[in-house]
Amino acid sequence: MQERLDSVYVTYWSLRDPLCQSQSLPYLLALTRAGYRIGLITFEQPRWRMSPEEQKATQEELSAQGIEWHPLSYHKRPPVLSTLYDIGRGGFVAARLARRSKASFVHGRSSVSCGIAAVASKLAGTRLFADADGPLSQEYVDAGVWKEGSVGHRLTAWGERRAMELADVVAVLTRHREREVKPWLADTPVYVLPCAVDLQRFHPASARRQALREELGLRGTVFVYAGKPGGWYATEEMVAFMVAAKEIFDPLTFLILTGEDPSHFEELCDRAGVPFVTRAVPSSEMPAYLSSADVGLCFLHPFPSKLACSPIKLGEYLACGLPIVSTSGCGDYDELIRAERAGIVVSGRSIEGYLAAARELETLLRDEALSERCRSTAERFLGLKEVVAPRYEQIYQRLSAASP
Repeated sequence: MQERLDSVYVTYWSLRDPLCQSQSLPYLLALTRAGYRIGLITFEQPRWRMSPEEQKATQEELSAQGIEWHPLSYHKRPPVLSTLYDIGRGGFVAARLARRSKASFVHGRSSVSCGIAAVASKLAGTRLFADADGPLSQEYVDAGVWKEGSVGHRLTAWGERRAMELADVVAVLTRHREREVKPWLADTPVYVLPCAVDLQRFHPASARRQALREELGLRGTVFVYAGKPGGWYATEEMVAFMVAAKEIFDPLTFLILTGEDPSHFEELCDRAGVPFVTRAVPSSEMPAYLSSADVGLCFLHPFPSKLACSPIKLGEYLACGLPIVSTSGCGDYDELIRAERAGIVVSGRSIEGYLAAARELETLLRDEALSERCRSTAERFLGLKEVVAPRYEQIYQRLSAASP
């Protein structure tokens, strides 16, 4: 007999995808520790696929922690049609699981998953939690994947809005996005849930800082960027900022932590004469490598969709005691950085603007309380245990209490 579940959680990520590891599993484990039992549906890509033996062992491990894991295969081609197939199949599987387990609601995380959860909710007659993240439809237009008004763009935008309209509770990443969706949603409660950071994992690793700096050959003031090059992230602008910063900070090093091809970063740094080090770092080592730096960078292209984003890297920088240098228009971080004096918001995308930001940063770095203040900012606004998990518990309590 199927054991009763409180919710069926759907994500379009693979279980081993770093996004699932940092932004789904920790939340679910916090909820199971609070007494909830959850069904988890993931879409496994070839890159992250497990052997049958690994999959069975992982299912048993998760089950012992209160999570019943159901992996499905992810489909990439043909574009759009493959995603529609995954939505239909995922919706059917999630609905069947919700009915059999008498789940109170279906919980979808991110745009495609919310579509799947909406289908499942209708089929199973359960409540719906649309944990919407940012607007994927606009992100794909901004990144040049789709043209505005294309079939993919229009279908996705319609699906995102419709899932939120059908939901009993909606969550978004930023207050800007909250203001944007509120007019559609009448009396539907909307929660702001930024991407969280686990402060038990991410903290200043002072014992390893000097050893890593020597091992990597990091000299002077170290600026770190963690994540993918290109896409929404303004690689050329980050290097241009480093050129300007060289006039203020001498010596300096640009530490680039990425699992993607770093060659574009390396070519730009070579041409500009910026000293750099690139490394692919496992998640378990990321706190130590961040702690070897002095400043975290996050330069985004000025796309409309980025007002709805909450980059995971920024919470991790702050938790490791690093001040942030970020371009404006990055979700709620402009206001947070300025209000907490936890970094610099670059206002002008020019050499003069970068020089002004570097001078402002030079002054900020003299503040002996800066590292502690950055960590406190992460704890009070972005902490998994301190802020985000309790909000998820409130939502789960609300939906469970409202169920028949």
